[in-house]
Amino acid sequence: MNDRLMKQVLAKLCGMSTIIIMLAVLIFFAVVNGMNGINFLASENLSVIVNQASFLVIVGIGQAIVILTGGINLSMGAVMAFSSVLCGGMLLKESNIFIGVPIVLVLLTGAATGLLNGVMITKLNIPPFIATFAMMYTCRGLAWVYLRNRVLYPLNESFRQIAMGRLFKIGGFTVTVPMLIAFLALLLFFWLLRFTNFGRKVYFTGANPVAAKFSGIQTDRLLIIVYIISSMLAAFAGMMYVARLNACEPGLATKTHFEAITVSLIGGFAMSGGYGNIWGVAGGAVVVYTIQAGMNSLQMPSELQTLVNGFLIIMAVFMNQGLINRKMQLENDLSEELTEQKRRKRESES
Repeated sequence: MNDRLMKQVLAKLCGMSTIIIMLAVLIFFAVVNGMNGINFLASENLSVIVNQASFLVIVGIGQAIVILTGGINLSMGAVMAFSSVLCGGMLLKESNIFIGVPIVLVLLTGAATGLLNGVMITKLNIPPFIATFAMMYTCRGLAWVYLRNRVLYPLNESFRQIAMGRLFKIGGFTVTVPMLIAFLALLLFFWLLRFTNFGRKVYFTGANPVAAKFSGIQTDRLLIIVYIISSMLAAFAGMMYVARLNACEPGLATKTHFEAITVSLIGGFAMSGGYGNIWGVAGGAVVVYTIQAGMNSLQMPSELQTLVNGFLIIMAVFMNQGLINRKMQLENDLSEELTEQKRRKRESES
């Protein structure tokens, strides 16, 4: 019994892998910065980290739901640029168009690219990596062709509040509009994936697509919907990014799709599909921006930051995947022990 209890405790701890990694990264940079006389855990600094992470949470959610199905979306950064550039003229300060119009058009543009991704993957049988890779180049190219070398700025001030708005302060910690948007998005997709038939179908399809199809799930339609949602989230994130930059330009978010994948992996999602908790995306985003903020506060050279950032992210992903595998192994052991106990009980009763 003690051995079983120990396995249960270890499984719970391994299930908190993202939190463990997040705390480890925070403590590491707090100690290193503290040695240089910098209070890295100051409320103001933590507020900046969480605010920056909020932008990545949105694209992280979009990437995570695709990964849950066993796929990948490499076009997210390009969709962010293309959708915001296409409707950027209506977002300008001097534009007299109601701000809701370009926002809806941006989301519809994202939905259209997601639909194309989904159709290529399900109807043309193009692997997700290739389909979304091609869409990445297509959207990025269209953004450059449409805008050429121009940059659209300044943007409507009321629109910019989705990225720059501040709500209230708790001590030195400032709660911002991006934080609220990210939190509401996490709540929405937690409910959608955990408590609806759609969410259960997503997990089932990712875990075993063949069994899901034979059980009556319309997997093609499901995948198309997932890619539409993913690209719509990318388009919305694009609006948040341009609102923060106060400009629309084709070179926006060139590495964001890789950051979204990193966030999902650190957050506990398995590339094979069918496993992950959407709240892990928030932890993964905080880890990524904590690493960047920690290196910036140490005033490390940019080329050294790139090297260290890559190394630390690899370590974080490796550690998280190891803890997840350990958790699954412990849960399998516990399940086998419980099955064996039930078998012995039936034999003793007979």
